[in-house]
Amino acid sequence: VMLVLNRPRLTIGGMLQSGGLVMKIWEKAIKKLFNQGQAIDRALIIGLGCGNCTVAINKYYPKAQLLGVEIDKEVVDIAECYFNLAANKNLTVAIDDGLKYAEKLVCKKEPPKFDLVIVDVYVGYKIPKRFKTKKFFLTLSKLLTNRGVVVFNHLFFKQYKQEAEKLIKEMEQIFKKISLQRTASNLLIFSRH
Repeated sequence: VMLVLNRPRLTIGGMLQSGGLVMKIWEKAIKKLFNQGQAIDRALIIGLGCGNCTVAINKYYPKAQLLGVEIDKEVVDIAECYFNLAANKNLTVAIDDGLKYAEKLVCKKEPPKFDLVIVDVYVGYKIPKRFKTKKFFLTLSKLLTNRGVVVFNHLFFKQYKQEAEKLIKEMEQIFKKISLQRTASNLLIFSRH
């Protein structure tokens, strides 16, 4: 955690994980969904981090129930201490691997359904391979409501452009509708049934 212009920022593996630019990415994504008339009552956030996306969701969908999954308890502790995550009363946090947690949800007798699933799973500049597989996307599709949407955040510069293109091809095998939105250095991939 470091202070930039008197505001806390979290950096992991040399990559900014919170604050200004990250907030803008999620503001743009959630505003787009809101403007499209997307209803969001329940959201699953895989890769909660400092909870930047929860700020945007709460702004546009203040009654939505949020379930955030974060593998690193220390990140959640930092988010609660420096980024006001604990004040988010409609958020439940699970400390777990996002893929394993999603699989556990699917295996429940009555799996929960979400209107929005956010995937923002970085370790430094890398997305673990298990989050780029057809198996993972199939699991997510089983957790979506009929009108639900998965929003996948991917870097989009230099070699990351090619990686994003491969990811989209994998997602197209499971999701019928895919749309894209650019941000400063990222690509938001919106996927629907």
